Amino acid sequence: MGKYLIYIALLGVLFACDTTSSIDPPDDTHFLKFYGNEGNQQGVDAVVNADGTITLLGNTESQDMGQQLYLVNIEANGTVVWDIEIGGASDEQAVDLELTSDGRLVLVANVVNAPGERDILIMTLSSDGNIINSQTTGFTDGSGNTDEVAISVTQSADGFLVAGSTSNLDLKPNDSGNSVVDTRDALHLRYFDDLSPYPSTWRQAHGPGSFDECVKIIQVSPTQFYFFGYSNTQASDQNFYVLGLGVDGETNNADDFLPGTSSSNEFLKSVIASPIQSGEGYLLAGISQSTGSNADIFIVKLRKDLTFLASDKLFEKTLGIDLGVPQDLDLAAYASSNSGFFILANENTGGIQNFYLTKIDNSGFELWNDPISFGGESDDSIGAVLELPDGSIGIIGTFSIGQDGETKMTFIKVNKEGKFLK
Repeated sequence: MGKYLIYIALLGVLFACDTTSSIDPPDDTHFLKFYGNEGNQQGVDAVVNADGTITLLGNTESQDMGQQLYLVNIEANGTVVWDIEIGGASDEQAVDLELTSDGRLVLVANVVNAPGERDILIMTLSSDGNIINSQTTGFTDGSGNTDEVAISVTQSADGFLVAGSTSNLDLKPNDSGNSVVDTRDALHLRYFDDLSPYPSTWRQAHGPGSFDECVKIIQVSPTQFYFFGYSNTQASDQNFYVLGLGVDGETNNADDFLPGTSSSNEFLKSVIASPIQSGEGYLLAGISQSTGSNADIFIVKLRKDLTFLASDKLFEKTLGIDLGVPQDLDLAAYASSNSGFFILANENTGGIQNFYLTKIDNSGFELWNDPISFGGESDDSIGAVLELPDGSIGIIGTFSIGQDGETKMTFIKVNKEGKFLK
């Protein structure tokens, strides 16, 4: 199976002015545009609002202000409706943006207080970018402040669930008989709708291995939550990690479920609650890599009602894709409105990190004969992929431009086959 490379020449004339720029002439059906003013910007995530506009989340940084959160609302043709910068005295790192059932925006970010000491920021905003509520969460142990990072946010029945990890090893239950040297535990925070923290009856962390991370937590009933992450419970081998949590956040299944292989590390990056058209259940997508080897895409499809046994797996496979050794082992997935899933990853097979976009069917087989690599003259990093109301594909990420390596929030719109065609 071939790979179709779109090498985007970033002409200096496009960036003589450090403002929103685009491939000229732009077309409503396909375009590449950059967003941001002076300094560096990064693109992290995006959502489609009920009115058809798209809200982009990322970072902006300058010498005067440090790094702040950057949100841009655009029309379907890429035209800016509004943009805002949000930040305080510390640097902020944008992580995830979701649309709530009533049309609000909810985001999570990491607040960098000091090297190796971060807190988690959760914030709700109106559809026009006005802040409604915000909450910052951090912990301390016997040595002082600990390091907490967010990976995702999900709406629950009465609020929000934030998945991530922490260096505070006192939050989880004691793991009797665990001989590994613990360094980091999976974190699953719970908030009410007004972002006030849940009572201490909710267990906030879990960690059977020496390094554990929660990537997504989903509420499936009033008393049941599904936890998706990865852990190295088997010596130094990282595997996807799935378990059930009860109403108090404690695990309520006797067996840990660990999709993955013993010959390589599998890092979970994206969890999709698969809709009916794509076969109800959960798609787990991430990166598989052995020491000294190139990276590949690893996917697992689970049925809807989990028992946390091997019988939950509908399939488990690597796609056989050579991603090279990208600097960022990142990946994003999105369920198509027709069927199947879009997969976006970083790839570095030619010495420069590019975007890699493909589509798989409901059984995990690639549908495109020529998956697409988008690339500029320097290293570029993915953010997220989504399907737009007209069936086209939207991609947010970060492009490096110019000789000084300045970065810009980038939004790419391509057709349903991933190409710059009508």
